[in-house]
Amino acid sequence: MKQQFISTILLLSAMLTSPALQAQTIYQLPNAGFEQWDSDELTAEPTGWNSFATSDGPLAALASTPHHYHRHGSRPDGTGSHYLTIYTQSIIGIKANGNMTTGRIHAGGLSPNSSDNYNYTERSNASHSLPFTATPDSMYVWVSFYAYHTGSEAQVEAILHGDSDFKAPNEVSDRSLYKGRAVVHTTRTTEYPDRMVWTLLKCPFNYNGTSTGNYMLVNMTTNNSPGAGEGDDSLSIDDITFIYSSWLTDLAVNGTPIADFDKGRLDYTLRVADTSMLMTSQIEATAEVADATVSTTRERLNDTAAAALITVRAEDSVTVHQYRLLLTAPTLPDPVSITDPDQAPRLQAYPNPVRNILTVTAEGPVTISDLAGRTLISRECHGATQLDLSRLATGTYLLRHAGTVQKIVKE
Repeated sequence: MKQQFISTILLLSAMLTSPALQAQTIYQLPNAGFEQWDSDELTAEPTGWNSFATSDGPLAALASTPHHYHRHGSRPDGTGSHYLTIYTQSIIGIKANGNMTTGRIHAGGLSPNSSDNYNYTERSNASHSLPFTATPDSMYVWVSFYAYHTGSEAQVEAILHGDSDFKAPNEVSDRSLYKGRAVVHTTRTTEYPDRMVWTLLKCPFNYNGTSTGNYMLVNMTTNNSPGAGEGDDSLSIDDITFIYSSWLTDLAVNGTPIADFDKGRLDYTLRVADTSMLMTSQIEATAEVADATVSTTRERLNDTAAAALITVRAEDSVTVHQYRLLLTAPTLPDPVSITDPDQAPRLQAYPNPVRNILTVTAEGPVTISDLAGRTLISRECHGATQLDLSRLATGTYLLRHAGTVQKIVKE
């Protein structure tokens, strides 16, 4: 392995163990897109990953024949220029499945099913262990898989385990040794060994273990059954991504759930009979996962409307979703010009305060003026329309539409 990678892992280890650097938790696998390699050779190892070439055990010398390729190219819509291919190979008549791990391969038995053959975290060796304390919610991985047998299944797994030299598959049934595990299988995605057909695999982390989370062990193989593959079987892998949730599962006002709530929908409007609720109502939001944080800001827009912005931030502090709830008083008909309350002019504008882009929902002309009444922006709107306020100075402005006036604060 490259000395540079060893230094990086040692630095990460220091970050995770030093109280002053606890905030430096890593949330993604290093070199998860296989863009860095130990050399330009075809059988070089991807940096941070380990193959049969660096295995240990009594049969390590026999098993060290390469079972992988360094591939140049990109999957469709991919941004990288390299990916990994592992393949099944016969050694003295024994079929050895392609295998790649963040830990170390132990080759100890002639039989593929021997308990002396396993992948493990070697904590004493920075090249064969990955300190990891975050708790991802799902794992996404791109693969292209060819197998001679239609029933063959390739496997990718990630195990967040405790402070031990965890062995897979030997210890995957011992819940006291790990915290969570994500495992995904795929049958062949292509019928031809020389034709790539990429697909995105998704699987959740199942946190049913009782251990702490100290290390991540990721293993990839061309067959989830040892010795069950054929010599032409090959699994190409690219862009392993850990997903952290920032969704809500429900939203309620004063104990009453929003009836049409869907986690993928971010904007809601709720009419309230009591206008005092516009400032006193309690917004109750439940995150999909316990390690996400939820914060709510509320603002009175005018005498008949208030808005709440519910921000959900994932554990990685990068993935964020923001829900908007508009509370409005019932719209009353104008006895002279309006007979249907639903035909009353409607005006929504957010975010407020705003930095640059203000989204206005209205039908017809809207204007933005200063407090002296001078019109600065005029626009015809049909539904949600974005207004660019970047050229306006910081201050307070008036948004007007069909007799409705709303105060806008420009940051």
